[in-house]
Amino acid sequence: MRCKLLPRALKLLTQTRCASNKATRVSSSNSNVKAHQSENQMPEEAPTAEQQLTAREPLVKNFFVGVMDKELLGFPEVIPREEMANLQNTLLPLKNYFVEQVSPKQAWNDLKQLRLFGLNVPTDYEGSGYNWSASLMASEPECNVTSVGLALQTHRVVVDMLCELGTVEQQQRYLPALASGQLMGTEAIFEYTPPEEDIFGAQATYDMAASRWVLNGEKAFVVVAPGEARQLFLVLAQTQAANLPGPAGVGCSIFLVDSQQKGVRLGEEHSSFGCREVPMRRVHFDNVQLEEQQMIGLAHNGNKYAEQLVRSSRLRSSLLGISLSKQLLNQLTSFSIDTRQGGAQIQDLELTRVHLSQMMCSIYAMESMLYLTAGMLDEFAGQDVTLESAITKYYTMRETYNIATLSMGILGPKSLHSGQPLEQGLRDAAQLVTQGESPSTLSLFIALSGLQHAGQLMNAGVRKARNPLFNPGHIFGKFLSTDSIEQPKIRGILTENLHPTLEASAQCIEHSVARLHMAVDLMFTRHGNAVVEKQHEMQRLANIASNIYAMWASAARASRSYCIGLPLADHELLTASAVCNQGRDEVTRLAMEIYNGNYMNNDNNLLRLANQVTKSRGYFPVHPLTFNF
Repeated sequence: MRCKLLPRALKLLTQTRCASNKATRVSSSNSNVKAHQSENQMPEEAPTAEQQLTAREPLVKNFFVGVMDKELLGFPEVIPREEMANLQNTLLPLKNYFVEQVSPKQAWNDLKQLRLFGLNVPTDYEGSGYNWSASLMASEPECNVTSVGLALQTHRVVVDMLCELGTVEQQQRYLPALASGQLMGTEAIFEYTPPEEDIFGAQATYDMAASRWVLNGEKAFVVVAPGEARQLFLVLAQTQAANLPGPAGVGCSIFLVDSQQKGVRLGEEHSSFGCREVPMRRVHFDNVQLEEQQMIGLAHNGNKYAEQLVRSSRLRSSLLGISLSKQLLNQLTSFSIDTRQGGAQIQDLELTRVHLSQMMCSIYAMESMLYLTAGMLDEFAGQDVTLESAITKYYTMRETYNIATLSMGILGPKSLHSGQPLEQGLRDAAQLVTQGESPSTLSLFIALSGLQHAGQLMNAGVRKARNPLFNPGHIFGKFLSTDSIEQPKIRGILTENLHPTLEASAQCIEHSVARLHMAVDLMFTRHGNAVVEKQHEMQRLANIASNIYAMWASAARASRSYCIGLPLADHELLTASAVCNQGRDEVTRLAMEIYNGNYMNNDNNLLRLANQVTKSRGYFPVHPLTFNF
């Protein structure tokens, strides 16, 4: 079947390869990167037929201060109708090709012929030139095989970094080979045993005499290409500024390291829990000589470019979670339709129907957030989507794992039988959740980023609230206010930007944003600068922000679908309403826990118990049948 589909797929890909104006990648970077571009003769942004719009204020960050940009409720349409038709025709044979389970080793040559490696490579370097939305959409078929998708998504992260931050020389050197599949890109960031004091165990020192960098150390959990394929590792290594000795000069730099360079050695293969068909290994760097042209950006400034790196990684890994969740839902739905127990079909059981509907709502929210975020990147030049991309991954990975575990309740012991599709899905879901950033790390990042943004705008009010004796008017005004977390005031500004059917959903969003703002204000007033130490409360903030963005994206998507008359759009309205109602209830619960404080929400009891758990090095109660005599 695959052999018959290849010629047709190649023909369609050739016909539509350059049919992209607005769907062509447009580089975006911050001011520091622009300065670096001019210094190193980096390319200017590629002109497009329809220029990107001026960036708007960050959407989710402003939720923390109670501000909503109602214009962003218009779900972005960044791919013109003709190009969308071409893209959909291109994807048809690819979808059929990936219906069957394809291992990376078997599919490697086919992937090269299908030109899947160059989806996000500019057309000037023999790629398809797709923008964020188009490249994500074109990546969907391959993600049906999670291991293949994982390898290709890490490849595209390297391409994204080269397109946004690479010099002309670097792009000419690497992008054509990356587009053809002759060179496989992959991230080499994480380490098996991170150092206690340093940033990374892998370190690069500069040899002034030879004008070269010397890289030593190792990286772990690196997705490597099957066989002997040549690879390009994107390595983050610790570096020391020559003019700043000691900790003040410690930074990190980003290097491009060819697997065929002397001193690069593949180490042991990790026996992973999921995604077993794509090998993950340690990579050792022993005195690897690196040219200055192999560094991305400026030396010691890797942290400045981390936003582009993690944004790309988060969005592309989210696509894997969404695809896996869809497969799990489809398998469970088929099982519930085809199976009878106790004289009744499983699909008719109310609990099964609720489970399937909850999975459906979660996937709808994930997909809506992903393409809303990608659309903002395509539509607005230099748009800040730091929190949006982090929330998309955090919400997606959390819900993907929940969907995988819910299958055990429907399928029973069969769900864990080795070789079953749902058993493999559970393994892959667990692998994706732990691949890269952990959910706990992401939740703290979301909360800290939002609090930092809010702190800059709310500083004056917080100072007054924390000094009531010197600001009696401010305190008296808050005392007389009738606004509360239980009944927040709303202005109804979102209703006019959504279909009238979603008026109740718009109110849910406004109520939730108001509760988030009041929770942030309360945390600043209580804790001041020590708010960063309240990690449990910050996790609640992250969950609140994630639910609000899920509600926002779902409502925006459903409104567009109904207004333009997409099939089953009425059920999309129902889905968005369910997402918003459930999200509102969850936000209310979390906000009330923050409002009640440690002594009423059980946090204080848990923290006190933790002291004894660590003191006893684990479970401390004696056996329940023990006598005291």
